[in-house]
Amino acid sequence: MTAKAIVFTLGFDVTSIITRLSEIGLEGDEHLIFIVSESSSQRALATQKSLENHIAMLNSRGFKLTYEFLKLNEDTPILSIANTYRVLSKHQNIIVELSGGMRYLILVTFLAAMIVGGNVLEVATRLESDSRHITIPIFEPKPLTHPEARVLKELKETGPQTQRQLAAILGRKISSISRSLAKLTKAGFTSTSPSHPRVYTITLLGEIFLEYYKTKNQTTEHI
Repeated sequence: MTAKAIVFTLGFDVTSIITRLSEIGLEGDEHLIFIVSESSSQRALATQKSLENHIAMLNSRGFKLTYEFLKLNEDTPILSIANTYRVLSKHQNIIVELSGGMRYLILVTFLAAMIVGGNVLEVATRLESDSRHITIPIFEPKPLTHPEARVLKELKETGPQTQRQLAAILGRKISSISRSLAKLTKAGFTSTSPSHPRVYTITLLGEIFLEYYKTKNQTTEHI
């Protein structure tokens, strides 16, 4: 079985993470991902250093753990989701622990885990009321339709386009392209600017869901 990736949203409590690692039962070759704020305080940095020391101690006993700290900017939620998704999507067996850190980090990590979907084995948290550890169900997002995916693919590959240009490129009626773009724009996958209200651009979130579509369909040949 491919090595697990264990994801933690990181606060100040090193003990809870060490306890959770013990509960999971490390096999020795896991990759640990710690989600942290880009604007970490001195206390947070001390927590990160404690974790590095603990991992070094485990590795000195024969483990071969690897780890990384993923730093997220609180002012750019879409970019944070994208960066978290890209890190998680590199792995196949993922356990996500949402017991620590800021609410922002927890929400971003949960949304990224939803997009990753089937590669996530478990999402869990510890209740603040009585410290019980519970699993949280995740639901895969509604997939793009094939026509919507083709619009996003075209915008990503050729750059901003008008409805008329997309209709000509994709061989569809303008009314059909208009409906697709209305749905994509409402979902945040495409956008226009005030200076060019008729020109559509794929957004970063649109690029993420286009990759998700490709992953679910296991091919880009017919997009």
